[in-house]
Order: sequence, then structure tokens, then C-alpha cells
Amino acid sequence: MLENMKPRIELTGLARQQARAYTAKTIHVADLDDAVNDGWTVQKKNKKTARLTRPKQKAVAHEDRVWTLLYRLGFAHLSAQGGAQLIRNPDDSLTLETQIDCVAVDDEVAVAIECKTFQDAKKDSRFQEKLAKHAASKRPFALAVERNFPSDTKRLVASVLFTWDYILTEQDKKRADEQHVVLLDEEDLQYYESLVSHLGPAARYQFLADIFPGRQIPGLEVRVPALRTKVGEYTCYTFSIQPEYLLKIAFVSHRARGNATDVDAYQRMIQKSRLKKIREYITADGNFPTNIVLNLEKSKYSRFDLGKQEGTDHGANVGWLTLTPAYKSAWVIDGQHRLFAFSGHERARKNYLNVVAFDGLPGHLQAKLFVDINHEQKSVKRSLLDELWAELHWQAEDDDKRMRAVISKAIQGLDTDKESPLYNRVLLSDVSKDARTCISLSSVLAALDKSGFYLMHRRKNVTDYGPLWAGTNDDTMRRTIKILNSWFREISSRATEWWNLGSGEGGGLAMNEGVTICINILRSVFEHLEKNHKLHELDDDELAKHISPYGVALGDYFAAMSLEERASAYLQ
Repeated sequence: MLENMKPRIELTGLARQQARAYTAKTIHVADLDDAVNDGWTVQKKNKKTARLTRPKQKAVAHEDRVWTLLYRLGFAHLSAQGGAQLIRNPDDSLTLETQIDCVAVDDEVAVAIECKTFQDAKKDSRFQEKLAKHAASKRPFALAVERNFPSDTKRLVASVLFTWDYILTEQDKKRADEQHVVLLDEEDLQYYESLVSHLGPAARYQFLADIFPGRQIPGLEVRVPALRTKVGEYTCYTFSIQPEYLLKIAFVSHRARGNATDVDAYQRMIQKSRLKKIREYITADGNFPTNIVLNLEKSKYSRFDLGKQEGTDHGANVGWLTLTPAYKSAWVIDGQHRLFAFSGHERARKNYLNVVAFDGLPGHLQAKLFVDINHEQKSVKRSLLDELWAELHWQAEDDDKRMRAVISKAIQGLDTDKESPLYNRVLLSDVSKDARTCISLSSVLAALDKSGFYLMHRRKNVTDYGPLWAGTNDDTMRRTIKILNSWFREISSRATEWWNLGSGEGGGLAMNEGVTICINILRSVFEHLEKNHKLHELDDDELAKHISPYGVALGDYFAAMSLEERASAYLQ
């Protein structure tokens, strides 16, 4: 059974406490000096008592943020302070008891979350042991939920590990997938927090879509009249549907997520101000003449039954479209604000939205459609187009376009790699600029999109490939990330003080011009080494070893520069 679980309605006070970034307490004035020496700050002082605050420890703050997210997502039952206790056999006094950091349960799902935190980013040699322990509790947890919270429908159950400053290996991720444990990290948490602040409880469906992708939602199928036609090679349906239903199955692949190497992420983050205006428009009996554009992820979630036709069909068929409710089964290509504005609105089950839904449209064509639609309605930033280049041209037959797509995605991968010197330094379209995050993707893309890196020479139908070429798009992307990490690690580890300044006063190395110069020098190093080696035939480690001495020399050179020399080098 599960202990220390409470209805959401009884957790209002705890929610206020968990949402704070600090811990508070009241003590006698006589104990004030000791408390201040222990890191507490005086918030308010009276004659006999003092109110103190102190920032929460990182591990505590992590658990509290995850719990607060679950609370704001509107789950009906949550673990109370200290987490939930899973008792394997309540009738046995010697039974094992497992503490679970955060638990959320309602009629449709049950989620058990463990939070793992390091003070600084590093790998955990015991990670797979912790993973196995959490995975082993999934079945007992499901049985306990069924016993504590009987339901007419079978719930979906998930085990989740929420990490912060954990560097996970590919083997760690593979084992988690094999043991059906969902891995989320601090960037995912920040994304969900931002999403729930914009959408409120409707963000829950985006959260559940990541945890239960493709899993059927308990509930009835929906059958709507529809028109089936073809757009190019792809089947397309036109129909009307209630927003309340569509919200449950819809998924938006936002670029704000940390999965930078995911080539299917093309949407901008939802804007709260825009949602508010659309909600006001809905309340005032407004209707939308334009369609929501979707992609139905897999045909198994939809079935079209041909209706009676009158006259010629002219390439279109009238019939009935049956939709099976499943998380992440309908990807929103255009119209996310119009859809999510209905979240929590009384008209979500009364109004209807007009929908154009493609069946199995590939990600790069979804991205192209998104750009085409939005370019007509609102100008798309150059920076966003550079980010979206990968989605648009990942499968292009033209080598130049495809290589530019690989470069774009590799740069975004460097920005999210916790072991990279460029981690959180690339200024993407949805990110605010500061002293650290100041390197534009476009500038790095321009520096790498030159001969000497991927494509060397072309003679008739013969192409000589460069040092970063690795055959396939994915392999070339991974090689680019590894080699650039190796190159910039040698530089940043020697000119650390200058690198860490970013665009702050006295900075310049970890900025557009500085990074471009470093990449141009790497290109010269490749040209020099190519005289005696076929660099594209070397594996990643061998190539990194060959360029290492030059990176060391460049890093030492930068480290030895005086402030005057830095200023005259036009790196500021």
C-alpha cells in the first residue's frame, strides 16, 4: 500500500511552502547569532523572536520543484511532505518499505518519481544500480495504487527519474529504456515549469505525452464526419472537433526543450499574452475561420470509413473518421495558441475547431509547412530559420543543404551537452541574451559551413569529403560535436578566465568573433594535417588526438595575452 498520500485539496499550505526557493523558521532572539553563522538570514526581528530564511539545499529544492510541478498540473492525489512510502506487504511486520520522492495519482495515470541531484555536473558510477532499484518498484507501486485508489478504468503507470546535473552515458539511457524508466533532467523541469505558467493544468497533457507516448488514454473513441483527400503523396483529413478532446491527444514539439538533437522540434514556445487575448476573443463569442493543422502520428490511432458518395468524388471522399485517444498521437503543426487558449475554458466542450490533419507527414515536411504558414502571417527570424534548417533539409538530396542541416543540429547539440565548453552559450531564438549566452547559432553556422570541414573538393561526380564527414547525418552530427568539444575544451581549459567572461567586461573569447576565429584556426589545422593524413578516415578519438597539440598551443597563446593585447585583437 501507499502511505503519506493526500488529496490535492488538502495540500494548499504545503504547496505554498514547496514553491518557495527558501526555508523559513522562527527562533528566539538569543539563538540568532548561531543561526546567522549557520547561513540563515534575518527576514524579520521582534523583541523575543526572529523570522529567518535560508536558500534550500539543491537536493531539497529539486524535489520541491518537481512536487510543485505535479501540484500545478492538477493531479488529484499527491505525496505529502517527505514523499510517499510504498509498503510491499502491509500484513507483514517485516515487509520492505520503499520511500518514493514524489507520487502523483488520478483516475487515468499514476506516476512515481525519484529525484537525483549532484552539486556539480558529473557522472554517477552507481546510476544503473539506482535505476534498477527504481524500476523494481514499478510493479509493487502499480498494485499499491490499485489498492489505495480503486478505479473503473485501468491506469497507466510510469516510473520516472528526474536528474539535476547528472551526466548520463548512452549506456545509462539504453538501460533506462530497457527497464521502462523515463529519464527527465533539469532542462525538462524548467521547460515544464515554463509551460505550466503559460497553460496551467493543460500542460499536463504535454507532460503525459512525454511519459506515455502512444499509450492509449482511458476513455471513449471519437467518431466525426470528415473529408479525406490527398496533398501530394500524403493523406489528409478535414473535420471539426471539440477542443476538450483535442487537448488530450495533442502534442507540440517546442524548441525550448533540451533535446536539441531531435530533428522533429520546430515550434516556438507558447506566449502567455497571446493566449490571454485569444481566450478573451473566445469568451466574446469569437470563432476561428482558419484551421488547426495537425499530423496524426500513426494510422493505428485513426480509421476512416467511407460514406455514401453522390456524384463524382473529384479526388476527395466523404466519410467518418474514428480517432482512438492516445497521448502524443496528434502533433500540432500550426494553431497551438488557438487550441491551448481553450484550456480550462467553459467553451472547450461546447465549441468546435476546424482541423486539417495529415496522416504520417514526416518531421521535415511538418517543419517546412510550419515555416511556410508562419512566414506569410508573421516574419520568421533569421535565427529561427537557421535553427529550423535541420528540420527542413535533414533529408535533402543536395549535399550542401544537408550538411548545413547537420551543422545546425550539431551546434544546438553542443549547447545542451553538459560536458561541452559551449554548454548554454549558444543564443537560440527562444533564449534571452546574457553575458554567458551570447554566441549566435548563425555565426557558428557560417564559420563551419565552408569547404575544409565536410566537403573538400568536387570533380564531376566525385566528392572528396572533409575531416568531419562520417557518412550518415547522425554520425556526422555526433562526430562534429565530439571534435568541436575536444577543440574548445583544450582552449577553454587553458584560457579559462577569459573564456568564462563571455560577453562581460573584458570578455571576447567566448563570443561570436572569438569562437569564429577558433573555428577558422581549426580549419587551418585540418588543411595542414590533410597533407599527410586522410582525416575523414580517422575515427573520432584519433582525429581529436591529432588536433589536440594545436588546441593546447592556441589555448596557451590566448591565456598569455595581456588585457591590451586582447583589446587590440578585435575579440571584444
